[in-house]
Amino acid sequence: MVQHQWLGIDKTSKMPLNRQIYEQIQQAIENGTLRRGDSVPASRLLAERLQVSRTVVLGAYEQLQAEGYLEMRKGAGTFIADNAAGGQDNPLELDDELDAEMVVNVPDFLSFVRSPMSGLVDVADTAACDFRHGVPAWDAFPMDRWQKSLLKACRRATPDTLTYGPAEGLMSLREEIARLVRSTRSIPAVPEQIVITSGATQALDILARLCLRTGEQVLVEDPTHPVLREIFSFSGGRVIPVPVDEQGLCTNRIEESIARHNGSPDKTKLLYITPSHQFPMGVTMSLHRRIELLNWARNTGAVIIEDDYDSEYRYVGKKVSALAGLDSSGKVVYVGSFSKILFPSLRIGYAILPPALIEPFLAVKWITDRMSPTLEQEALADFIQSGQYAKHVHQMGKLYAGRRSCLVACLVEEFGDRVRYFGDEAGLHLLIELDSPADENSIAEKSLQYGAKVYPASDYYSSFRPDKPTFLLGYANLSELQIKQGIKQFARAERDCRPGC
Repeated sequence: MVQHQWLGIDKTSKMPLNRQIYEQIQQAIENGTLRRGDSVPASRLLAERLQVSRTVVLGAYEQLQAEGYLEMRKGAGTFIADNAAGGQDNPLELDDELDAEMVVNVPDFLSFVRSPMSGLVDVADTAACDFRHGVPAWDAFPMDRWQKSLLKACRRATPDTLTYGPAEGLMSLREEIARLVRSTRSIPAVPEQIVITSGATQALDILARLCLRTGEQVLVEDPTHPVLREIFSFSGGRVIPVPVDEQGLCTNRIEESIARHNGSPDKTKLLYITPSHQFPMGVTMSLHRRIELLNWARNTGAVIIEDDYDSEYRYVGKKVSALAGLDSSGKVVYVGSFSKILFPSLRIGYAILPPALIEPFLAVKWITDRMSPTLEQEALADFIQSGQYAKHVHQMGKLYAGRRSCLVACLVEEFGDRVRYFGDEAGLHLLIELDSPADENSIAEKSLQYGAKVYPASDYYSSFRPDKPTFLLGYANLSELQIKQGIKQFARAERDCRPGC
């Protein structure tokens, strides 16, 4: 129940008490403090708080009800009426023109926020088959076992664990992550190197703030997610794209890419890569290129940020060790997240830092965020320690492998040799290129009309944009039946969008 602490009375005033209550509620409705559907305190509770007779409160409520401001709902309480006057305009619609001085230090993010890739637009769109990437299979998550871990964390909670904790996160979770990366990613990490973050994006933001001065260079893969370019640009970095091919980042084209943007190798401060499953192409960086990249970073002094995107799921060949496992010079920051394995709203990620970056990283995190949610950290530590995490990854790997095979087969059936796909050996999505004269945005719009939502991928590219329609197709949260139906509608849309059709 909302208590409305702003409601008060002045017993020394000549105005009747019930009139004082009446006018305060009426004014709150008129100025928008109270809006349609809001509740008002029960008459007995308000009378006790104001230390007046209940009759006084009832008198005010009855007058407001008679004038159409309040309505009684049997068994539920008293609420602001739907037709109450005043204060009903949406404040977001009052003035959408911002004073330029308010946003002078903020880059223009609108092009990203309003793009189909952001996930922040068209939320009302419903499609029978939504090929959105980065979404795990909700229906296959072991919610019962997760609830047990949460319940255990709640039962163990003490006043000490429920107050502000260490910025680096709980030791119990950091210990489990250290064991996990040692056994699965060949990273010789210790818990003291690990900092828990609110997802991988927060780790990248902190590293950008920490490491970049205005004008210093950041090398990123091309293609990559636009939000990465925005994060580094916002911290003052000059973002330089480096092309990616079937073996990952083209290390032999780093110097060429820097020169093309009038840069200098010795001004490169950061280099961001996704070597285990490049986003969005899905390719795996070869071993000899990993070694070349480490040598290049060692010679230039650049710090490598390794985002181990989708490394848990590999369907073809052996799983490749992390780049950080090959690093002996402290030049690699390893960033991981549990969003794609468990669920995105968990918002738990982590960074494995070289010793020199631990204290500065923690200083920034303490100022901006203090700590990640404690109970969820405890629950996740138990989930990993109990073996449920490894079991879940194994079961999901088999499920996703089947869905990946189904998607590839459907694409070949519908498009034949006109489709080229990347990244089918790992991860939760495919990047595809169609040999088609149709426009990719037109195809996406038409496909949505037919009930299949697909995502154009050209905006992921910076300097090396594709000439043909390119799409990013996530498949983890779609059944094989949905995949088959969705690709049929996608192919139908492509045919309809060809010139002359």
